[in-house]
Amino acid sequence: MKFNTNPVRGTVDYLPSEMEVRSYAEKIIVDTYKENGFLQIKTPILESLDLLTNGDSGDNQKLMFKTVRRGEKLNLSKPNLTEADITEEGLRYDLTVPLVRFFANNREKLTFPFKAIQIDEAFRAERPQKGRVREFTQCDIDILGEASPIAEIELLHAGIKAYERLGFKNLTVKINDRRILNEIIVKSGFKISDVETICVSLDKFDKIGYDGVESELSQNGFNSDGIKKLIETFKALKSASNNSESFKMLGELGISEEVISNLKLIIESVSACISDNFRLIYDSTIIRGQGYYTGTIYEVYDNEFGRAIGAGGRYDKMVEKFTDNSTPAVGFSIGFYSTVMLMIEKGIVVPNKKLALIYDKNNSYADIMQAKQSLIEKGYQVSTFAFPKNFNNFVQKIKQSNFTLLVKMQDINKIISL
Repeated sequence: MKFNTNPVRGTVDYLPSEMEVRSYAEKIIVDTYKENGFLQIKTPILESLDLLTNGDSGDNQKLMFKTVRRGEKLNLSKPNLTEADITEEGLRYDLTVPLVRFFANNREKLTFPFKAIQIDEAFRAERPQKGRVREFTQCDIDILGEASPIAEIELLHAGIKAYERLGFKNLTVKINDRRILNEIIVKSGFKISDVETICVSLDKFDKIGYDGVESELSQNGFNSDGIKKLIETFKALKSASNNSESFKMLGELGISEEVISNLKLIIESVSACISDNFRLIYDSTIIRGQGYYTGTIYEVYDNEFGRAIGAGGRYDKMVEKFTDNSTPAVGFSIGFYSTVMLMIEKGIVVPNKKLALIYDKNNSYADIMQAKQSLIEKGYQVSTFAFPKNFNNFVQKIKQSNFTLLVKMQDINKIISL
């Protein structure tokens, strides 16, 4: 029987050359996060459905993969079965909800504020497309227990530094605040209880445009006059040519001066300690559809790529929801799949000392291994190969696997750069 050898839809096989870039990128990110004082943790892929379905994660919850009950717990003979009768757990769709559970479970063992690193897999039943798959790696840093803007400033500084060390030269961080969105929505004539639902639609600006969002809000039964006023407000804010103009317009709309000042402080503080190649701008259309966001929200854009490659925000109420203890929290996440994809497309070179050691039938295995060990001790990453029939074709193949050096046993002191 012939099997389909393609990976499951929305998942990816990674070639050695691709894993070279992924491993390099992960090390750079982790090292940058750690030198900024963050501590690495790990949480399980599986979480309870009670936790995952109460995380206010917007459309992400609808994209969750759920697992079927096992053994005696799975009773398919029960009449009128519902999904709850056959499912028990789910694969995490992000790392934020598991982090909150981890924090609640280990609070007494942690230092405050707690600064966490999580680099791990998450799963969503998305429509696969360029830069978006169903199994993906998130590179998160979060600060729990710090209410002041220093938390956002530290997170954005560390995240941008990681991108810079990965070779990115032109990034824009677009920043907004959920409190501004709340005020704009209420001032347009909607109830505060409608904000979460409206934000789920507003989060689709980049996918379906103003007309699409207006149509979706109308289909959801919202007042047409309110919708029109809301869309006009966003169009006006989007027309601003710089941050100062945007903040002036927000003031004229009657938005809280405290919230505007908070955004100004974050933008100015981060901008003062990063390269001029990176910009922080206010953008009213940054929504972040997850319902758990309560304050600042942001997304990172490579100026040559149309979608966000990083994101995050403040979620001050989420810990309290699960523990009854009020704990401010804010996070930042690098979109690892799209980031690595862009690194490969941009031809960002991963430094390495991968060396091919070529031997022939006249060399004993002991001599080959002694030569290999000697090269390893000099700092090379050494792989042995029998002398190929087609040498030029062989060289092209190993170059595709990111080998940069070659040496032959008969001339062991002559290392050739490929």
